[in-house]
This record gives sequence, C-alpha cells and structure tokens, in this order.
Amino acid sequence: MAESQPEVRGTIYSLLVFADIVDSSKYSAVLGYKEYAKRLLDFQNTFVRLGKKYFPDPWDRSKEYCLVKARGDEGILFYARTQPNFSELVFRSIEFIYHLKGRLRFGIDEKDERSTSPRRMGLGAGIHVGQVAFAIKQENNRSVIDSLEGFSINFAKRIESCSRLGKYSRVFLSKDAARLLEDKPVVFSRMTAPMKGIEESCEVFEVQTGLFSGLKLDPNDPEDEHLQSQVNTIASRPIEVEEPWIKSLAVSVLDYLLDQSPVSARRVEYRNLQLNLAWHSSIEDDPILLYVRARDFWEKKQYTQYIRYLRQILQDHPEFVHARKRMITACWAITKSKAEPADKVFARDMAREFLDRFPQFLTPEEKKEFQALIREVERKVKRKKGK
Repeated sequence: MAESQPEVRGTIYSLLVFADIVDSSKYSAVLGYKEYAKRLLDFQNTFVRLGKKYFPDPWDRSKEYCLVKARGDEGILFYARTQPNFSELVFRSIEFIYHLKGRLRFGIDEKDERSTSPRRMGLGAGIHVGQVAFAIKQENNRSVIDSLEGFSINFAKRIESCSRLGKYSRVFLSKDAARLLEDKPVVFSRMTAPMKGIEESCEVFEVQTGLFSGLKLDPNDPEDEHLQSQVNTIASRPIEVEEPWIKSLAVSVLDYLLDQSPVSARRVEYRNLQLNLAWHSSIEDDPILLYVRARDFWEKKQYTQYIRYLRQILQDHPEFVHARKRMITACWAITKSKAEPADKVFARDMAREFLDRFPQFLTPEEKKEFQALIREVERKVKRKKGK
C-alpha cells in the first residue's frame, strides 16, 4: 500500500533556530578535505545529540513537532506546538546554543596532537518565533505533524545571517523572540541589520550576556567533563578570557555545578570561582558579572549594596527586567530588617521610582507590594518623628 502524501492542514507557531559555523570556508581552505570533513561530522553529531537533549521528541506528535538536524556546516532546530507560551522554549534554545558553542570552543581536540589546523570553531545562530504552515501524515492510524513551511523559516535564516555582524556572542534573536524574554536573566544588544531578499532592514537583538543555569551538562560525558575543567581554569585566570560570551558560559556552568553538587566544599569552590571571575577587574562592566557581585551581597544580607549593584546594571541596561524584579525583594528585605532609617527611606524612594517611571515592568501583584512597602516605611518614619 502506497504511503499517503503529507497534507497541509493549517498554521501553528514554532521556535525556529538556525546555527552555522562562522567562516567555514576559511577552515576548508586550511584544513584540507579529510580534516575539514572530520570537523563537520563532529559539529553535526554534537548539534544533533545536544539538540535532542534540550528538545526531545514530543510525546504527542499530533499537537507538537520537533526537528533537529545538521547538514554541512549548518544545524537547524524547529519546535512547533499548539500551546501559545514560547518564553521557556526560546530561553532554552539560547542555553542549547551556548552549550554547543562551549563544546566547539573547548572540545577535546588533543586527540590529534600532530594537527596544525585551527582548533577554535566559532558559531553564529539566529532564533525566531513565528507562524508557519504545517502538513500532516497518517502514522499508525493517527494524524501526526510531518513538516513545517512558510515565510517565518526564511526570516529565521536571515536572522542567523546577521550573526556575522555580532561582537558579543553572535547569537541573534528576532524582535518577536527577544520580547518573550523580558523577565529572564539575559541582556541584549540591539541593532538594525539588512535583511537581503526580505526587507531593507530589521531590528535584531544579539545576546550580550546572560545567566543560563539550565545547561544540560552530563557528568558522565567526557566532552562535558572537559568543558567543566576548562571553565574552572577560565574562572581562576579570568584575564585570559578572549571573547565576551565566554564569561556568561563560565558563570552559567559554575551556577549549574553549584546547584547540582551535594558536597558543601564543592559548592564553596564553585562560588569562589564565580566571584573570582566577577571581581577580577575594577573596570568590569559585564551585566551578569555585576549581577553575580550583587547576588553575593544578597547572601551576606547586605541589601543596600545589593541594590546599589542592581541599580548600576539598570543604569546601563534599563531593559533588564530580571534585575528590576530582584530589587523588589531587596526593598522588602530592607523594610523588614533592622536596617538604618536611611536605608529604609532609600527602599521607599526606589519603590516610588519604579511605580512612577517603570510601571510597565511590574505585575499588578508587584505594584501592590511596592505600594505596601511605601506605606510601611511612611508609617515607621511617622512613628519615629512622633517619639
């Protein structure tokens, strides 16, 4: 019996990711046919294995669709589903790309010590969320999603082509994808880039830095074990960091190890490595490293210092909503603690500033908390004046 042909049934929203080896033609010219082919196969295998770890096959293929494949110097990842919330999927795709970049950058290439070829393969990526058409086919007497088509796929590929213009991570998001991450610990650099064949130009967002604690590292995988070892070395000698994105990768790997380790001595070691990376330079301005400094003050219950660093981050990156929301908790902690009156007044003024200038970043519940904070401080100030 002939297999039925796929049939277009409707539209669905999809996460669309394209990743491409940067300047692969230069590698092919230097490496020669055989060595270059080995490198491509390694990239393809790593892309598919990691991609399926972050995005396993869906349970119900009538409502969800996942495609992870690599060919030549390019990998693609499509994940479509009927549920409308894509925020977690977009953030997970960035974690996947950072993990992949780390494996390519710090892979175990010492297998062939005689090789004189370049060993550091760069990766660019484009991430988009958009509506696509889907086709179904019959499989075991049920309809399953078989493929995706549409303009959004072409647009995602154009976003990936912008990665050549990047100066931080070369991981670019469309405006539709970036706006879903307002409350996530990630900072973007915005630019307007040409979109050949689609439109003259478009606003795109490069991942400048981030905290990606959901990395799916495998302690039994030699490649991941090597990556962790390299991160420890980087954190102990941060002056040797060559590219900005490596700071985010290192902090994120250490954050993962901190969370996973059951041994307190190990956790102290990982935290100290993070802090060494964050405090190594007096002119450090990476928002995530400043956030690590702030978090250290939080753990020490030094809330005013905590807020000071968050405020420093927000002066340069007012769109970093994740840091804004952390300030809510800090302001409450100051109000309820035995802090000096000046600190409580500072918390009150900070709450007023949020309500007056940045109400769009607060949920209704958070607005109520800030209003309650202001009333609480005013009550204490009046009580102190009445004595």
